[in-house]
Amino acid sequence: MRTLGEQISLDRRVFLNPREFGEEMTVDGVACAGSWDEEEEQPVKQFFGAGWDNVFGVFTRERVLFYMRADGGPLDTPVPGQELDIDGRRWTVRDSKRECGIVEVNLYRNEA
Repeated sequence: MRTLGEQISLDRRVFLNPREFGEEMTVDGVACAGSWDEEEEQPVKQFFGAGWDNVFGVFTRERVLFYMRADGGPLDTPVPGQELDIDGRRWTVRDSKRECGIVEVNLYRNEA
């Protein structure tokens, strides 16, 4: 019989498996398996006084990414303000957390 930790480790590999729900990606040069939360993807128009990340007339795209190392090894949890290179595109971390070896990160980037 497996321990709870062993079962969670197996389940996370299914959730992020590129042949199931996930996709292969590179995060800061590290091979990872990840899944974008498409429900959270939305372009947001920032206006004067809209908040701390106000950029005049620039669209900000926000997304949530769940990922882990492809080999199952450890990853550092990103910190707010850190930039991540995900498949050649730069994203800025709004916040992040780790749950059972999977990193959940809220990202944003300015777009024209």
